[in-house]
Amino acid sequence: MVLSNKASVIIVTYNHRKYVGACLDSVLANDPLEVIVVDNGSTDGTSEFVEENFPEVQVIRSPRNLGYGGGNNLGVRHARGEYVVILNPDTKVEEGWLEELVKPLAKSQRLITTPKILLYDGSAINTIGNIVHFTGLTFTRGYLEPPERYDKQEYLSGISGACFAMRKGEYLELGGFDENFFAYNEDGEFSWRAHARGFKILYVPTSIVYHDYQLKVPPQKIYHLEKGRYIILRKYLTARQRLALMPSLTMTEILTWGYAVLNGASGVKFKLRGIVDGLKVKTSGVGINGEILKELEFRIPEDQLSYTQFDRSIKKIANKIYEWNYRVIAR
Repeated sequence: MVLSNKASVIIVTYNHRKYVGACLDSVLANDPLEVIVVDNGSTDGTSEFVEENFPEVQVIRSPRNLGYGGGNNLGVRHARGEYVVILNPDTKVEEGWLEELVKPLAKSQRLITTPKILLYDGSAINTIGNIVHFTGLTFTRGYLEPPERYDKQEYLSGISGACFAMRKGEYLELGGFDENFFAYNEDGEFSWRAHARGFKILYVPTSIVYHDYQLKVPPQKIYHLEKGRYIILRKYLTARQRLALMPSLTMTEILTWGYAVLNGASGVKFKLRGIVDGLKVKTSGVGINGEILKELEFRIPEDQLSYTQFDRSIKKIANKIYEWNYRVIAR
């Protein structure tokens, strides 16, 4: 039974004209039920290019930039498929990508699948799902490792927002992306919520995506990441849990402040803005128990965004604190 023709592929664009042609060619070759492009107010002619060259693709022009999460929520509301697949526009996919990604969904309820995502040239891994840490941090998983690594299905702590699939009804049941996240870490928050509602996240290595990606965190990105992290902590941890996790949360503050300082005055400014805005956002607490915490990770990658041996040494210390504190609260 072919399942790809039951899937709606949602692609949110913002000035992605140079990528979207290759993306749509590869997606349409996988025979989805439909492809929906949500354009967030591009000024480079993205919408016109898609309408002229891909008449079979539905284009939804948003009157304003809704952000990545908001754009995907809009697209899903228009989707007709039993399954919805979220995909970045700066990607291209292999033949069989879609069928492999949705196949496990036909066998299990409350499941989200995420593929193997390689760098655009296929030379190394971009991410195989995400590492979702219990202090609100999110990292790529397997970054720059050889493409042939991680060749078995496994359950993960987090999806990659660059591509994942699930039932449309379950996406709506979860409430879609939290639109307080304009960009970055929205997939981290979505993963927390999925675990809190009893969903599993499955990595599917036979579904291959190529993504134009470089690991960079400039000051503006620090703002979005930190704002999102504070929203997550307020939303999912009770005051008592935050107190119990204070050694780990303090360690994460040391790491994030250290990185902000390395980015100079702009880094410090955006870190502060992220904290303030993350604390101001109105959000209702979900709360999680120790069992849900066990679905999250207690180690962070020691090589990502590390530029000296001192950086790695600090992260080694942090991981020891994280592991001890995690085991105390999640036992």
